[in-house]
Amino acid sequence: MPKRRSVHPRGIFRTFVDRLRGREQLLVRAGGGLPLLLLSVPRGALEVGREVEAAYAHTLLRLNPETRNAYAPVFQSLPGIVVVILNPLNACECLGHHHPRGSESRFTRRLAADLGEPVGEIDLAYEGIRKWEPEPLSSLAAGELGGRLPSIHFQAGVLAVLLHELEHLVFPERSEQEIRTRSNHFYTAAMQELVAEESGIRYGVASPPPRP
Repeated sequence: MPKRRSVHPRGIFRTFVDRLRGREQLLVRAGGGLPLLLLSVPRGALEVGREVEAAYAHTLLRLNPETRNAYAPVFQSLPGIVVVILNPLNACECLGHHHPRGSESRFTRRLAADLGEPVGEIDLAYEGIRKWEPEPLSSLAAGELGGRLPSIHFQAGVLAVLLHELEHLVFPERSEQEIRTRSNHFYTAAMQELVAEESGIRYGVASPPPRP
């Protein structure tokens, strides 16, 4: 399984590429007491930002309260705004990183100085998340959904990795195993709800029929 967490300084190559291409920002307001997200995406990839916005501002709030409640302490402990740096992939193959205080990008440090309050920062590898398969996808669900399963997987996957890194950001003393277990459970519950909403069937691994 691809790694989901590690702490890495921004590489010289990534910084150079970002300066050449430039980046665009998208402010996401979700309501419901959730912090603001300021998405920073490579220029020309704003559509990816819209997908993340839909997951955070709409899909997350559609999930059952029982699914979201595991992260209530995380939301309560976050600063009012978190910068989410979106890149296609990470060289280390991690799906995301949290950036401890003092390791944030210049953009985030400047924003915090302008606002006069703390600003959190994480990064997500959106193409890595698309390819990530934490569980086998149900062949039955794939057939019933007519090709919509990858989109549902991305919604659930990007939320799971986002919440995983946000928890590391505010609770650095928690172990990777504890945080990973929670985010894996969240992904499974989110997939079950979203697949059922789309198709009326249960997400999971289809059992083979009994032999006669």
